Amino acid sequence: MGGFVYNRTGNGTGIGWGQGLVHPGHGHAEPFMLPGQAAAADHNWGYVGTGPVALDHRGRSPKLQCEYGVPVAGNRYTKGGFNQQMEGFRREDSQNFDGKKNVPFLNRTKERRFQHHVNNRAPELESPRMLRYENMVGVKGYIYFMAKDQNGCRFLQQKFEEGKHHVDVIFEGIIDHIAELMTNSFANYLIQKLLDVCDEDQRLRIIVVLTEDPVKLLRISLNTHGTRAIQKLIETVKTKKQIVRIISALQPGFMHLVNDLNGNHVIQKCLSNFGAEENKFIYEAAATHCFEMAIHRHGCCVLQKCITSARGEYQAKLIVEVCAHAFQLAQDPFGNYVVQYVLDQKIPSANAHLASQFEGSYVYLSKQKVSSNVVEKCLKVFSDEDKAAIVFDLISVTHFEQLLQDPFANYVIHTALVNTRGHLHNALVEAIRPHEEALRTSPCCKRISRAISRR
Repeated sequence: MGGFVYNRTGNGTGIGWGQGLVHPGHGHAEPFMLPGQAAAADHNWGYVGTGPVALDHRGRSPKLQCEYGVPVAGNRYTKGGFNQQMEGFRREDSQNFDGKKNVPFLNRTKERRFQHHVNNRAPELESPRMLRYENMVGVKGYIYFMAKDQNGCRFLQQKFEEGKHHVDVIFEGIIDHIAELMTNSFANYLIQKLLDVCDEDQRLRIIVVLTEDPVKLLRISLNTHGTRAIQKLIETVKTKKQIVRIISALQPGFMHLVNDLNGNHVIQKCLSNFGAEENKFIYEAAATHCFEMAIHRHGCCVLQKCITSARGEYQAKLIVEVCAHAFQLAQDPFGNYVVQYVLDQKIPSANAHLASQFEGSYVYLSKQKVSSNVVEKCLKVFSDEDKAAIVFDLISVTHFEQLLQDPFANYVIHTALVNTRGHLHNALVEAIRPHEEALRTSPCCKRISRAISRR
């Protein structure tokens, strides 16, 4: 069987045979027949290209280096996809070709396969770009602009691996813009990499630039990208002089940082990487603003971290402050987690202090969604004497059956059944027995009923 050869009239895109695509500058394609074949003069072959192409007996064109079926100048792939390579064409029968949606020969699998192929060839294909970056590195002022470009930023990070000389050149090119670059969506990664490879003198210069105005460091710490760069800085500092400068800049904006989505991670990073003496300002500020921190979404996390990392008098002071406000915190959506965290430490003096704060209020706390969790935690960690105070407070209520059917208090009673033994457990069971009929019919009491039957 023969085939067809089409003369590509002009600089067409060569979209594909049978798609009805005609170059905007030409009304039709010119067909050429192979020997022994006759042409249909009025047939619209609908193919435009840049050179003769022979189709096989199935009407398929040979494979070309192309992107989404579009040959690229210079026989190279380019990035950007269909929409950047060509504009929409319209066939004579008014069917619109939009470059992707209405192309039957393109499917998602082929597109993903192509993108994977292009990504694997990226170093080879971008060599001219890399050459351009090589030339730009030596031009004064261009490193700053390269750092804010996605590909330029990656190129500069690669240069770090080629030796200290390149580190020094790049450092000098960005040091005057270090604060701005830390908050840039691309450049912040370059700064993080720089902090790993720079020497101590260069790191100190960075810290000096950032701390000359404390507001500058605070603003970067509150930024989505900047917070990561500042955390990296905290991880890499080594000398006392560097740490003191950072602490002095963070201290005035402590509460802004603690209650911020991004800033609180900077304080937590200090707690993880600095010693007790360096974190003294955090412990003292946390003790002063304990209640405000405990009832805040992010502040409560920082406060728990402070309790974990603090030692001696610093930890004791924080726990005393939490216990002093325990009744209010137990009812707060965030503060209750701080109270439960203190209970989990199983410090006898702290638990005794909390028991005195809650005494006589266990029924009230058990009937609330948030504070009922705190009462359950008390039943798990308190001493037997303090557990007894909770149980007798519950069973002595006037309408105990209402407490059994309460949507929150029933969980407290179930936890009491599981965590009590001996006469205390028997007293609780005897209080529940008269209400067994309600236990079987109420959906809230099923777990209590099962706990009794297992005993």
